[in-house]
Amino acid sequence: MELIVSPYEVVYDIVILLAMGYIWLFFLKRWNRYTAELKPFIRNAAVFLGFAVVGRVIDLVSDFYPVPNLNALLSLFYGTAIVGVIYTMIKYVLLLEESYLHSRLSSYSSPVTKTAVSLKGAYLALGSKSKFVDVMELIKSAKLPTLVFTRNPHLYKGMEFVVPIWVTQATDQGVSPTKLHVIMEQALKFIRENPNAVVLIDCLEYLLLYNDFPAVYKFLINLKDHLIPAGAALIVIVDESALDERQRALLLREFEPL
Repeated sequence: MELIVSPYEVVYDIVILLAMGYIWLFFLKRWNRYTAELKPFIRNAAVFLGFAVVGRVIDLVSDFYPVPNLNALLSLFYGTAIVGVIYTMIKYVLLLEESYLHSRLSSYSSPVTKTAVSLKGAYLALGSKSKFVDVMELIKSAKLPTLVFTRNPHLYKGMEFVVPIWVTQATDQGVSPTKLHVIMEQALKFIRENPNAVVLIDCLEYLLLYNDFPAVYKFLINLKDHLIPAGAALIVIVDESALDERQRALLLREFEPL
């Protein structure tokens, strides 16, 4: 047996092999330790890391003996390991996202009934369409009386527990975005008639077109201060790009991110 590479390369290959072997054994020892939900990720990690360990062994052997088709073998084992680990990580992140959304919904569960949800407090949903969908799912799960100030009342069609109010300048069938005091009065009246209800504003950008931010901010804080003592909830949805950094910071001081 004779070295065909420098001693430093051998030391490097041994250290990397020991490190990867340790990680591989770490997952291998946990092959049957976790629940059925997590077990596939542990097993996938063990299998694909095993490919990487085999690749390192071949690499170390090649330090002493010529290995036919060395580059092809290393590409096969390392490539399989890398693709497999990336796949496992992506699947795991997707599981975490699903579990997170479920936990957000479950965190509002009422002890009275499994299907009812109790929402209390003030929440800010910063994001795009996907965040709106999340809030809609939360509202559907809550099944609580909900008053919605919106630019798109049709989105809430068929939801019997939701009362949409169109925010518009074009007609008197809705409420004008400049009349923040009217929106406040309608919200407070709804809460008095429906204890533990929810008030949702999904058109904050539209309100900001007709009012300056300080006026809208004061309106939201005042509304929040009336709703929370009544055991109600206030949810505000806004596209993050519609706010500057200072405005986001002010809102997040008063509203819990959702």
